Amino acid sequence: MAKDLDVKSIARKFFGAYDAHDVEGMLALCSNGALGRYCPYGRDSVVPIRRGLDDIWRAFPKAVPGFRVEVVDMVSEGYTATIQAVMSGPIPADVPGVAKKAQVVHIPHAYFLRFDTQGKILRLDAYWDNTVLQTIKKSAV
Repeated sequence: MAKDLDVKSIARKFFGAYDAHDVEGMLALCSNGALGRYCPYGRDSVVPIRRGLDDIWRAFPKAVPGFRVEVVDMVSEGYTATIQAVMSGPIPADVPGVAKKAQVVHIPHAYFLRFDTQGKILRLDAYWDNTVLQTIKKSAV
């Protein structure tokens, strides 16, 4: 039953592993067929978490060694948790109008996690303001 499943606790573990750059720990909390979508990449950008989103999770700490994840708020109902988080870290290059090289940038995110009856993440959807990321990406080129 959903009442017995503490999805908030599982979500906290997931984001704790994310903050620690522990991708294997994140994957251990996902079902084998879990899917994810990073919405700014497009409405139809659903990909497997394994050999899909996990590649992005591994890349963040390499691109931004001080990459951090902070959970700001969380609500849950049944087998779903909604999380407000802030991703942050020092940017690798000057971004005119946004930040100077090595300045820490904070990007708010919203996550929707759906769990199976065993407490494994079946689906992860993430939303964020892509403006800062696109500006950083253009400045790094």
